[in-house]
Amino acid sequence: MSFKAAGHDHPPKSVLRPEGDRTPKFTRDKHSDAHHVRMIRAEDGGALRTFNGGLAHENGWYVSRKARRVLHWQGAAQYDFLTRAEVEFPVVRVASESVRFEFERHGKMQIYTTDVELVASDGTVTLIEIKRDERDLADPEYHAKLTAVHTICDEHGIRFKVILRHQIWDSLVHRRNVTLFCSRRFVTILPEHIERLEGHARQVGADTCFGSAARAVAPHCSRTGEAVLQALTVARRIEVDLTRPLLDTTPVTIH
Repeated sequence: MSFKAAGHDHPPKSVLRPEGDRTPKFTRDKHSDAHHVRMIRAEDGGALRTFNGGLAHENGWYVSRKARRVLHWQGAAQYDFLTRAEVEFPVVRVASESVRFEFERHGKMQIYTTDVELVASDGTVTLIEIKRDERDLADPEYHAKLTAVHTICDEHGIRFKVILRHQIWDSLVHRRNVTLFCSRRFVTILPEHIERLEGHARQVGADTCFGSAARAVAPHCSRTGEAVLQALTVARRIEVDLTRPLLDTTPVTIH
């Protein structure tokens, strides 16, 4: 596989593993050559395709603390997925519209740009294609292209997944918790907050609960402590299961 940088051309558990996975399965594509593929990235790590309005579906920009930049999104499902990735502890880095594949299949040039790229703490790269539902995969040619991309990724140690919109959220509780934590991602984290958090970990251990950790971080204002703890979750200093109702007794792990 060759790698090429491009400017903006404008045209652990598994990372974000959906429960009850009914994602379409791929078998090896024998009509593409995985050894003659160009994987293209923008020079600044941004999006390779960006649209500012003018589309039939929603689109816009997502300000990500984890990515340390704005991320372009197309469609409500991609926006939801980026929101979840922002607070998922296994996700170290996230990018959108950031990787393009160019390869031949049946002698015809194929071009594919991934929706989201996730990098895990162990360096594993997962490329995500997001669809509203299985009807978006009905076209045989498009499905064949995704199958070829899956084969290429597999041969180069990259994970490739198709995620359907209904798989993004485990429940309404999950969605509400993630939305709340994401809304606090730019809360200021002061050095004294970190010192108190680390002191709390030395006193009670890394495994504690949400309420006691929040009080330790900001002993004079519980609401401030909660907001800082939520920002620390995005910053990967706090790990918490957001699929469960959020209570003072909810278990958290300090990292």
